Amino acid sequence: MNDDILKGRFIQRVFSETAVDIEKAQNQLMSERGFSNSDWGDRRFLVSDSALVYQHLGKHRFVDMRTRNTAQGKITKKSHPIHNKIIYGHYGNIVRELGFGYTDAVREEMFLIEKDF
Repeated sequence: MNDDILKGRFIQRVFSETAVDIEKAQNQLMSERGFSNSDWGDRRFLVSDSALVYQHLGKHRFVDMRTRNTAQGKITKKSHPIHNKIIYGHYGNIVRELGFGYTDAVREEMFLIEKDF
């Protein structure tokens, strides 16, 4: 079996698992903080063997902000860390997993999965 195919499957698995983890973390925080409107759930993950794409509304990014600059000055507001903190927390995990996670044991596991597929 071609090693590039196995690496692609491994990368896709890492991205898929991370997308599920991010979704769980965001859903948990949003339910704890009372985000019940349906457009807060308007997020999706697209996974391939070369990319993990996170699509969301613009307001999802700005709900993390603690302060906002307006014409009247700086306004302090309640921060809800449902985007940046979670996304960038998982980003480091992706980098570590892709950098050091593709071992001989993982290669063998991916080979067995591919053979059964």
